[in-house]
Formats: sequence, structure tokens, C-alpha cells
Amino acid sequence: MDWKGYTGNILKIDLTVDKISIIKQNVDNIKQFIGGLGINTKLVADLIKPKIDPLSSENVIIIGVGPLVGTITPGASRTVASTKFPATGAIAYSCGSMSFGFNLKHSGFDHIIISGKAEDPVYLAILNEHIELIDASDIWGKDIVESTNFLQKKYSESGVIAMGQAGENLVYGSLALIDKTSTFGRGGLGAVMGSKNLKAIVTKGSRGISIANPKEFNQLYRKLFERIRKYPQRESWHELGMLRSLPVGMILKASGQHKKARQCSERVYLKKLKKRRIACPSCPMGDKDILELQEGNFKGLINYTSSVINPFLMFTLDELNTYDEAIKSFDLVSRYGLDSLTITSLLKFCTHLYEKGILTKENTGIEWKSDYRTLVQLIEMIVYRKGFGNILADGWKSLAETYKSVENEMLTVKGLDIIFEPRLLRLGTMEFEQVVNPKGAHVASGGSPTYLGAGGSIEKFKMHFDRMGVPNSAIGRLFTPPLKEMVVNVGRLTRYSEDWYTVLTSLGLCARAQMNRFYGLELVTDIYNAVTGFNIQSEELREAAERTWNLLKILNVKEGFSRKDDKFPEEWFKPLKFGQTILNFQDFFGESTITPEVANQLLNNYYDERGWDKIDGIPMQSKIKELDLEKYS
Repeated sequence: MDWKGYTGNILKIDLTVDKISIIKQNVDNIKQFIGGLGINTKLVADLIKPKIDPLSSENVIIIGVGPLVGTITPGASRTVASTKFPATGAIAYSCGSMSFGFNLKHSGFDHIIISGKAEDPVYLAILNEHIELIDASDIWGKDIVESTNFLQKKYSESGVIAMGQAGENLVYGSLALIDKTSTFGRGGLGAVMGSKNLKAIVTKGSRGISIANPKEFNQLYRKLFERIRKYPQRESWHELGMLRSLPVGMILKASGQHKKARQCSERVYLKKLKKRRIACPSCPMGDKDILELQEGNFKGLINYTSSVINPFLMFTLDELNTYDEAIKSFDLVSRYGLDSLTITSLLKFCTHLYEKGILTKENTGIEWKSDYRTLVQLIEMIVYRKGFGNILADGWKSLAETYKSVENEMLTVKGLDIIFEPRLLRLGTMEFEQVVNPKGAHVASGGSPTYLGAGGSIEKFKMHFDRMGVPNSAIGRLFTPPLKEMVVNVGRLTRYSEDWYTVLTSLGLCARAQMNRFYGLELVTDIYNAVTGFNIQSEELREAAERTWNLLKILNVKEGFSRKDDKFPEEWFKPLKFGQTILNFQDFFGESTITPEVANQLLNNYYDERGWDKIDGIPMQSKIKELDLEKYS
């Protein structure tokens, strides 16, 4: 077959026997699952046996990119990793960006299947037609930045996925970074790589991507790019990046931390931190950061990050007093391959337990001081599994098992700490989706009108619904919440947010608000058809996304997950003291309080909208048959 958009090739690596082979894509699978996240999920369903140990050689890692990756389609740079994650025990996915996916496609591959375990540390090199497993002893024991620099010096203009010492030591919450910048693998991808003795993957490609209808594609591209170019907020995105959408300084100020708030201001960022912005291939926004400390004890430190928000959020730790300590701490965490969000939440919680007397110097081996030195000591104890750090290295579940009385106080879902606090942000799809996502607390709602307080009038909501491809038959249900004053039913809306996210991620498109705002289901269908030559309808694309999400759920039902695991943290139903303000768990418009009863009704609505059984929260046979998934049930 003469493939367009797709390469048609899947690279298969068996680390145990050092075997490399290439298998062909199946056209029927592509019609059902599209690519990227969709095909990844299909491959995982075929290859992962239920109940395996995530850190055993039986687990597989699937890395894939969608059909638009490698083209000049704006924001087409997403790479997806699917595996069974150790932090939660769920079969799930993580996404990252930068140049890896572009180089993978231009090397001639849509997906990589990695199985087994290498006898000694290796890295995988994919250099067009040359594919090789190479001794990684030179970079084993080194951090992610050192490893990436080594590989990019050896293979210039390449894309690199690398894990650090946390992954080598099988820390459950460890992740990898792409091009030492984009986080990749919340929930333990780094540990899965470490369990396989796989230090890194490097890709460098120059083959190009064939497009089925270049003239039609160029017309769509030019029209889209002109819209982006004229976007009134584009310059502010270039200037501030993600700090524009989440001003951490304002949040710190509202919480009463005025001194820290001043250090997280736009002025400090622009005058004392911002070295330059960087972009993924084909991205017209350039929303990632290279930071450089220009003063203080760590003057000259350069840090690569997907957003300055990440180190600024670490600044909420009591142990950090100055912004340069926050940047240095974040840089250390990133280099080791830890998840900065999990580390921040975990250490905050442990400080709380120390203040309550549950943790002591005797049972932790550390005097818990609120200073930078103590924080660094704790981070290194986790990375190298020393003493009390060994408990934290196995994550939230390990901490709950060790100290039985603390689980109900944890802000976690399925063993992952929450990212979006609904008492602060109110209950939108981002906040609700953390409860129902198969992986646990995660970011995957994909551009709903409730994203970080967006939204507005009912008419504006309907405009977003049309863009996301919500069918007209569902609109009435989305405006029928459990309580009349809530206006929007977030439970039902989350289903369509997940589907829209899955469309974007299967095609390879960025799901960040500043990019996905320019796309709608009709437009991405037109671009997909122009690139691939397939003549599909928008509804077929949306159905492929629904099929993918249902298959992901079926796989996790086999792992033992059900409604019992879609639990709202008990702490959400208690008031949150935020500075001088007391915040309660409210609906998106702030018109009503979310009680456990209302939360359960929203869960019922979500399952009903998905066509799942409301008692156990799993797909019903009628839905499985409708989506042609019988062989997986």
C-alpha cells in the first residue's frame, strides 16, 4: 500500500533476545482507531496480559504518533506512551511533545513496541533505516539532562526520550523527559523503562512524509495559520507562555503568601528568569521555556521546562523561600526524572503528618526542617531509596499502607495525586475527569469550555460543543444537571471532552488550550483526509475516539478497576482554607455546593452518557457491541 500521512510501519523491539523487526500497519485497525493514542491502545490490548506486574519483563511499552505528526500541521507533535503504570496498576497512557515524534515519523515508523528486558543497560537508536540497541553504560547513572546532551551531541538534530536515576531505581512515580523539556510518563513510565534496562530512545529521521492531496492540505494550512497569526493573544503567549493562563503569583497572593507571590510575578519571570522560548516542530506558539538564573546562589543555572509554572508551583513548598531555590529544586527533580507535581504534593502531605506527630525523626531518620537543604535530602532519599525515602519511592499507596490512618486525608485518585483542586477552581471537566480517568488523577479533558475557568454564556458553551463535535442529540442532556442552578452537567460533558482529547491525541495534535482552540472536529477531519487520502466523515473520527476510550476502560476492568475506584477524595467535601478565604466544593458557576450525593449523581450521569452500567461503572454489552469490541470484553 502507498501510505500517506502514515508510514505504515511498526517497529518491534524484543530486549530479552536483542531482536529487532518491522511489522506492517493494518488498514482496518487504522479505520477503527486512527493512530497515536488509538492504535497504541489497540496494540496494548493485544499484547498486555491482565494482572501482570508493571515492572516485570511481561509488560510492554508502546510509543506512537498520529498521522499528522511529521507534517507542518500547526501543533502536530504529540508522542504517546502506553503501558501498565506502576503508580496505579492501571493500563494507561502519557503524552509528550518536542521533536521525538517528528523524527520517529521521518525515520519511517508510526509506533514502537518494546518488550522484554535487556541483560545490561542499553539505549535504542532509530536513525532512518539503521536501528540498533547500544550499550548504555556511558550514561547509566547519569541524569536526564546529561544523558540527553550526550545523545544529542552524538546524534545531532535528534529527538531523545530519556529517564534518570529515579527510573533506574524503579521509583513508582518516575517519568521520562523528551528533549530534556517535555514531561513524559506521569505514573511511572521511567520505572517501566528502568525495569527493562532501557535508558533512552533516540530518533533521527530524514525520509519525509507523503501527503495525499498537497494542494488541498496547503489551502487548509494557509487558512489555519492565518487565523493563528491574527489571534489577538498570540503575542502575549509568545511573551509569557503558560504563565499567561495560570498566573501562579496571583494564586500565592490570594493564599496569603505575598512575599513569594512577588517572586513569581510576570516581571520577575521576564527580567530575571526567561532566557528564551522554545517550540515543538510546527508549533506557532513557542510555549516552552528555557530559564536562566541571573542572580543568587545558583546564578547561571539553565533549566529546560514545558512551562515556568512547574517550578513556580514547587515554590508552594514551605521548605523553599526564594524563587531561585524553587528553580534549582525543580531542576534537580527533573534531572532525576521525578514528577514535580507528585513530589510537591507528597512532601507537603508528609510535612502535615510530621506536624501531627505521625511522622517523627525516629521513624523517618530525618529532622523535618522547613529549609532547602532538608528538601534536597528528602528528594535524594526518594531517588536512591534510602530509609524513609524507600516508602515514598513506592508512592501514595505505600505511604497509606505504612501509616493506616492517613489515607482518607490524601488528595489522590487511584494512587495519583490530584492536579486540579476543584475547591479553588470549581468543578469543571478537568477537575471531574481526574476521578474517572482510567489512570487516576490526570490531565485529559482536552479543551472543554470549563478549562481553567473559561466558559461564559450558554451560547459560548454551545459554540465550544459544536467545535468539539458534540452531537446535537446530546446538547439538551448537557444542560440538564442534577441541580437546576448548576446550569451545566459536568458529568455528561466530560464524556465529550475525553472524546475530543482522544481525537486530538490520536491525530498527534497538541491539546493545550492555546493550540486546540483553533481546531474543531470538522477541520481536523478535513486535514486528516487531505493528508491521508482517506475519505472519512467527522462522525467516524469521533466514533474512533469513543472506541479507543471504551477499549481502555475494558482493559482496566480486567485489571480489577470499577466504580469503586472512581472516588472523589473525601477532603474535597471539607472546606479549604485559602489565605483568609474559606473555599467550598462548588459547581463550575459557583451556584451550588457539591455534596457526596450530588457527586454520585454526576458519576451516574457520566456513566449513562458513556453507555456504561451505573452500578459498577463499566461498559455495557450493548455499547461493546456497538463499537465492535466484543473480542476484548
